[in-house]
Amino acid sequence: MRIRDRERLRSEGLRRIGMIGRSAAIGLLVIFVAGCNQIDAMPADGSAEEPAAELLGRAESGDADAQLEVGRFYNSSAQQAEDGERARRQAEALRWLTLAAEQDNATAQTELGLTFVMAEGDARNVSEGRRWLARAGQAGQAPAYFMLGELSMNGEGGAPDPVLAVAYWHRAAEKGHSGALHRLGEAHEQGLGVDPDIEVAMGFYRRAAGQGYSISQYRLAVLFDEGVLVPRDAIEAVKYYRVAGDAGFAPAQAQLGYLYARGDGVIQRYDEALRWSRMAAEQGDADGCNNLAVLYLKGLGVEQSFEEALRWYRLAAQRRHPGAQNMLGTIYLSGQGVDVDPNEAEHWWRMAAEQGHAAAQYNLGGMHSRKLSTTLTREEALEWLGRAAEQGHRSAARELAALHATAEAEGGGGSPESAEMKRGGATL
Repeated sequence: MRIRDRERLRSEGLRRIGMIGRSAAIGLLVIFVAGCNQIDAMPADGSAEEPAAELLGRAESGDADAQLEVGRFYNSSAQQAEDGERARRQAEALRWLTLAAEQDNATAQTELGLTFVMAEGDARNVSEGRRWLARAGQAGQAPAYFMLGELSMNGEGGAPDPVLAVAYWHRAAEKGHSGALHRLGEAHEQGLGVDPDIEVAMGFYRRAAGQGYSISQYRLAVLFDEGVLVPRDAIEAVKYYRVAGDAGFAPAQAQLGYLYARGDGVIQRYDEALRWSRMAAEQGDADGCNNLAVLYLKGLGVEQSFEEALRWYRLAAQRRHPGAQNMLGTIYLSGQGVDVDPNEAEHWWRMAAEQGHAAAQYNLGGMHSRKLSTTLTREEALEWLGRAAEQGHRSAARELAALHATAEAEGGGGSPESAEMKRGGATL
C-alpha cells in the first residue's frame, strides 16, 4: 500500500498515539505504569481479586509506596471488570492513589491525575486530574508534563491551547521523555503552537528515535519515503523502517514488506516481503494482512493459494483496509472462489468508498448502470462516480459524463471500462 494511504488511515492511530480523552489516558497510564518498579500487588496472571494481604496491611498503615501499588492494582483490575465492579475498583484506585499523592508521592500524583482523566462516569474529573498532574510535574515527573501537553492540545478541561501544549512538552522533553520529543516534532512539522519548521521537527524526531521510540523512527521513515517535506531517500527510509520493524512496530514491518515486494530502496525479494508482511499481519496490522493477501493471490514468495488470499483479504477488510474491502467486492462480484453475491460486493465496495477509495467509488457507482444493485439509486451512482472522478479516476469521469448525457436513462449495459472492476485491491 502506498505511504500516503497508510498515513491517511493512521492519522489518528499514529499521529495521536498516547492522547485524546479517556481511552488515550488509559493507554498512557498502562505504558507509564509498565515502566515503573512494581511491588507484587497482583499475580502475573492477573487473577487476584484483591491486593495481597501484606501489601494491603502496609497501605493501611500509611506506607505511600504501598498505597500507590494498591491503587495500581485496582486501576489494572478495573479494566477487566464488569460495569458495577469496574466502578467500585475505579473508586478504590482513586482513594488509594489520593492517599499516596497527599503524602507528596510524585508518581502517585501523576497516576492519580491520569486516573481522574481516564475515569468513567461521574468519577471523571479533568480539572482535578490536571491539578494533580501539575503538582507531579512540579515535582519532576516528565509523564505528568507530557499528559498536560496532550490535554492542552486537545482542549480537555479548557479551550485547545497549542502554545501551552508545546510548553508542557518542552518541560517533559528536557527530562528525556521520548513521547514529548515526538510530539514536539509533530508540532514543528504541522505548525501547532509554533511556526512550521521541518528541520526542527526532524531534530526532535531523531532525538526520540535515538531513544528507541518506534513511532518517531516510523515517522522519519515515512518522511524520507514520501519525499515531500524532505528530499526522498529510500535508503534512509528503509533504515528507519527496519529499526522500527526490528522493535516489533507493525506499521513499519508492513511497509518493509511492501518495499521488498516492489524493490524500492532494497533488492526485490519476495521471501522478505512475505516475512515482514506476516510479522505485521500476525499483530493485526491491516496493511500487513493486505500484503499477505496479494502475495498469496499472485504466488509471490509463497505457493499460490486463493483460499489464503481470501482469508487475509477478509482480515484486512475487517480492519477497515479500503483496498482489501474493494478487492473483496470484486471477488464477490466475479465469484472467484466464492458464490457470486452482488449484495456482498456492494457492501464491501460501499465500505471502501466511504473511506475515499476511488476505485471502490467507481465500482459502486457503476453498479447502477450495470443493473447489479437493487438498492443503489441513480442519484447515489452519480454521487459516487463524481467522487471518484474528483480524485482523477478517468473511467469514472467517462461513465459520469455518459450518465449525464443520457439524462434519465437507467439502462445501457456495461461500459468498456467495466473490466477495471477486476482491479483495485491487488496493488502491492
